[in-house]
Amino acid sequence: MNLIIWFHTLANQAITLYLREVKSYKNINDPQRSFVAPFVDKHSRKNEFFARVQKIIDWKPITTKLKKTYTKGLTDRGAKAYSPLLLFKMHLISEWYQLSDTQTETMVWDSISALKFCGLTMEDSVPGHSTLSRFKKELTGHNDTLNKLVAEVHEQLAEKNFKVQSGQARMDAKLTPNS
Repeated sequence: MNLIIWFHTLANQAITLYLREVKSYKNINDPQRSFVAPFVDKHSRKNEFFARVQKIIDWKPITTKLKKTYTKGLTDRGAKAYSPLLLFKMHLISEWYQLSDTQTETMVWDSISALKFCGLTMEDSVPGHSTLSRFKKELTGHNDTLNKLVAEVHEQLAEKNFKVQSGQARMDAKLTPNS
């Protein structure tokens, strides 16, 4: 009986490792570029901040740590989950621009450079603020992994003599009735 339990546990671990390597997430691994991709590239060159961060950071160790902690989407059942790296990059945007989760969602929808930084195209759906909030809560509650990964990003930047100066988010204009 113990041998059966041991074999079952070993098989589950092997399947989980396999799924972590090959399981595709929502909105990624699509090799087909859209018709508008060259125009998006042209118009997003003005904001170099995200492009520079994308090139400077080695995302592989961060992705590996994220996949060990955030296991959503590793089963074949249900809808595809968003990539943990996508959600982590959205969190970085919210920190760097001092945004709420709702404002972060809006910024990624509105900013071509933020959309590209997150690895999304114009046709992709952006994770909602509630998805981002649940992601942050899960990683913060799991041995404070979220803050450790943010610190790792800042350490990588510091190793290359860079640091992020927080920006100010643009405030949305609103119409209000005359009194």
